[in-house]
Amino acid sequence: MDLNLPRTHSLGYSIGEHKFNLGLSLAPMAGNTNVAYRALCRRFGAELTTTEMVSSMALRHNDVKSLGYLAKAADETPVAAQIFGADPETLAMAVKAVQQRGFHFIDLNIGCPVPKITGGGGGSALLREPQLAFDCVAAMVEAADVPVTVKIRAGWDDENKNAPEFAVTMQEAGAQAITVHGRTREQKYTGCSDLELIQRVVAAVSIPVIGNGDVSDIESAQIMADTGVQGIAIGRGALGKPWLFDQLCCYFAGEDIPDAPSVAMRAELVVELGTGVCELYGEQRGMRVMRRLAADFFHGLPGAPQLRKQCGQLSTLGDLDVVAKQLALITA
Repeated sequence: MDLNLPRTHSLGYSIGEHKFNLGLSLAPMAGNTNVAYRALCRRFGAELTTTEMVSSMALRHNDVKSLGYLAKAADETPVAAQIFGADPETLAMAVKAVQQRGFHFIDLNIGCPVPKITGGGGGSALLREPQLAFDCVAAMVEAADVPVTVKIRAGWDDENKNAPEFAVTMQEAGAQAITVHGRTREQKYTGCSDLELIQRVVAAVSIPVIGNGDVSDIESAQIMADTGVQGIAIGRGALGKPWLFDQLCCYFAGEDIPDAPSVAMRAELVVELGTGVCELYGEQRGMRVMRRLAADFFHGLPGAPQLRKQCGQLSTLGDLDVVAKQLALITA
């Protein structure tokens, strides 16, 4: 792959004792960034991975299912746990529960736009309550022995894009880095990420800023880097193509950019991922998770529509193996 885009980036940052040479991370995504998928992305070059978001209230009450989201690999380092909530005391208690499990950072989600999260005051609802958000982060910092970071959105809606001012508040509360998704809560995942606003966040604070939103290839990553961010968090753009991290690492390091894996290799990766997910959740639940994750690997390939339909019916690891073998036959 040959791209001659100007490399005007200055990516890379440090948080505490941890240095990220290129600042490329896998953004947390509910239902997707389990420990098996994170391991795959790390193998391809993701420097930082983060758990799916976990309810601070559930952690306070030792909810078994929620504690399961905090699974991490022994060699997964550094790794962050992301929690959500809107009560300073509960968040402080959740911090204690999280750091006992060996996480290197604790991230507060102030970005999730889902009504069941914002309806309880968490996620992006905190964008409308900067003083409460300050209190939440300050309480977490007081309770934590590891760095606390924050993820936010551009604002609640187009009339209230307060990310630059809000980022300053988070810095003052003690956050050591901030990830900014360039969409508002009202946009959810529609429209485009506001890169100019991300640039303003970078100018407003002295802590590392990680840009998020619409990065799915080298060109879009370069555009994000040109905002001046110190790091890039990739979410939906990495689903079904963990090798994007390898391509970006090579690009930003000025090295030859590898092609995407062959179809045969993709099939192997899907089976490997399915095996890891089943080890994590058991086969029945694991295959429900893989119905979504597996389908993403087949975008744009010959026979993809039929294979994606079959992925929606996965029940056993054997089913996944059959789909992978069919893929190899179709593209042979």
